[in-house]
Amino acid sequence: NKPYDRFVREIVAASGDIDQSPPSAWFKQVSSQQAQMEDTAQLFLGTRLQCAQCHHHPYEKWSQDDYYRFMAFFSRVGKAPSGRPSEEIVFHRAGVALVTNKKTNKKVKPAGLGSGEFKIAPTDDPRHRLVDWMQEDENRLFAKTLVNRYWKHFFGRGLVDPEDDFRSTNPATHPKLLDALADRFEQSGYDLKELVRVITTSTTYQLSSVPNEHNGRDKHYYSRFQPKRLTAEVLFDSLNDLILTRSNFGGLPVGTRAVCLPDNSYNSANYFLSVFGRPDSSSACECERSQEASLAQSLHLFNAKNIHEQLAHKEGRAAKLAADKGRDHVAKIISLYYQAFARLPRKSEIDVAVDYLKREPVGKDGKPADKTKERYEDVLWALVNTKEFLFNH
Repeated sequence: NKPYDRFVREIVAASGDIDQSPPSAWFKQVSSQQAQMEDTAQLFLGTRLQCAQCHHHPYEKWSQDDYYRFMAFFSRVGKAPSGRPSEEIVFHRAGVALVTNKKTNKKVKPAGLGSGEFKIAPTDDPRHRLVDWMQEDENRLFAKTLVNRYWKHFFGRGLVDPEDDFRSTNPATHPKLLDALADRFEQSGYDLKELVRVITTSTTYQLSSVPNEHNGRDKHYYSRFQPKRLTAEVLFDSLNDLILTRSNFGGLPVGTRAVCLPDNSYNSANYFLSVFGRPDSSSACECERSQEASLAQSLHLFNAKNIHEQLAHKEGRAAKLAADKGRDHVAKIISLYYQAFARLPRKSEIDVAVDYLKREPVGKDGKPADKTKERYEDVLWALVNTKEFLFNH
């Protein structure tokens, strides 16, 4: 449970090679000062500075000077060959941190958004001063941005939405709640697990998604839970857990979970992740991720050859249920509903499933045949195609 402030410092101020300091890989992936600055502002401060590079928008706060002063924090990042192919060492190049404002042609020193220029010794790494500034009391964006991202993760919509676009013209729907969550997060020492506990044990999170006569149209004020589709990775792992199959991503150990994939290179080889909206991460914007339901998703779950092969696997859940002679169909269906939906099945659901499982099977030759495994495959297929399985509700 690494404190969030330390996690951010290890990335933004990373030095060394990938073996010594794995976070330094970010500087290889995001190689320009401009991209480093823009990503840092968007990811950790919820602020999009891209437009300020060219002009000062009349209705927005940040100017071109703000843009280039913020970029100056990364002006002394150096890279050198590590002695291994395509690998580099990231280091701090001693010297005065300066960047030229391309509009005015004047050199500017590092400064936080809305602050004056910092006095940083030539021997000091400006990136550490940047992280120090992000955590200062008067700068609330650091904590607010993170708690807002977590709020969106659990509720499907941020208190500020889009979650990486904090500005005066895009205010929070519940500013006092956002302030309170940020205060609690700071006071906890940036404890991420504590933040998860605070949100998930709240009455708001535990509300039913079933509407009543008063809140049927509410989509913004959290009077009921808004169902949201599981992310591609979580859905992929949940499917494997239910039907007892193990994923196989090339180059990774068999059984690696989709939520643990190191990068986006696996999207192209896995249609499931792609069609269910796993982003390619070509930018720092979480808006790349698609949570919208589509016909392609439904058709894939209905007809995909690999899903039917997983359902029919000889060591899958259908095979194990068919081979289990110690329980009757009712007990197996109850167990299956717990595993799929974390609830007991209704009597009508038990009756439909058991009636189907007990139908007299007939083979191609017209004689009785044991189709128990195939019947359980069908039951599993029906469960994974329900909204209850696909959505958090």
